Amino acid sequence: MKQQLVDAIRMLERAGYIDHNGHCSHRRDARTFYINSGASVRGALTLDDLVAVDLDGTLVEGTAKPPLEYHIHSEIYRARPDVHAVIHTHPQWSTFLTMTGVPYKPVYAQGVLLGDMPVMDSPLSINTKPMGEKLAAVLGRRPAVLLKAHGAVAVGADMVECFALAAYIEENAYRQYMAMQIGEPYVFSEAEQEATRQKLWSASLFKKTWDHYYSKLTRT
Repeated sequence: MKQQLVDAIRMLERAGYIDHNGHCSHRRDARTFYINSGASVRGALTLDDLVAVDLDGTLVEGTAKPPLEYHIHSEIYRARPDVHAVIHTHPQWSTFLTMTGVPYKPVYAQGVLLGDMPVMDSPLSINTKPMGEKLAAVLGRRPAVLLKAHGAVAVGADMVECFALAAYIEENAYRQYMAMQIGEPYVFSEAEQEATRQKLWSASLFKKTWDHYYSKLTRT
């Protein structure tokens, strides 16, 4: 579990979805979770850079401090027992959309899996419990939420699923943004979206996506 968490963060940094900021977590048990420390270098992360905290932010394993935005993770875990992994990214293409008020649209097959993503209408850091609670409420039962002029948050039943969904957000946003430079992008119809979800929401696709990004990490 911990090595998978380290690999996910390093893959996100390599892909440009996080930089010196951004964080991922994995549920440790009902009341605690692992997360990368706030001061850790994301692209060179090791197991020693992980800490475990409870839902109130109290350190239970490790010595470093968690990220200031640990409330993103704690409040989602508190509200969503089905979630076992949370990723907060700072990607550029989907952030361009929220900066300009352009809605995210499903223009790419895997992008359909995110559904109708809501936007938390605040660019501020989610560094308090009330802000974390607000984010969890905006997310609801969905797999992801966008943060206005800030980034994105994806959740999953496990780290592989969560990572794949976080990647699909940005892959879809990139295609949408680039197509908008030419004209109006084609958006999947409701029927096409439903057919796509039935076909593509699968552990095998999420693992294939993980393996694709992991291969780029291990080649270097």
